[in-house]
Amino acid sequence: MTDQERREIVLYRLEKAANTLEYAQRNLNYGMYSVAANRLYYAFYYAASALLISVKIEAHSHSGVQSMMHFHFVKSGKLSEDDGILMRRLFVMRQSSDYEDFVDYQKNDIEPLFPLTEALINKIKGFVEI
Repeated sequence: MTDQERREIVLYRLEKAANTLEYAQRNLNYGMYSVAANRLYYAFYYAASALLISVKIEAHSHSGVQSMMHFHFVKSGKLSEDDGILMRRLFVMRQSSDYEDFVDYQKNDIEPLFPLTEALINKIKGFVEI
């Protein structure tokens, strides 16, 4: 991948993260809480994958993104342990809402995660190298 291709992908994924965070808010407003949980996770995921691409760290799966973010950014102290816990929580909520039966999140499960996820995405954007 050329530097220009890398830059374009990173910018695209950051834009996708911002749009997906907005979609999460819309789903929350409509009472679609499990969908909002899914969109919150993907907003984080797009930002995190943009960061990893920008610093030339490869991750080939959702679990890989989680692992690389934890290893390179949480363990190193660039992101806090609380950020690491939030990343994991978003991943687990997305997995359970998508794949487990009888999982139905409520507003009070999801709403408090919005400012935390937005803050995490902003931190991630601060590490992006373009």
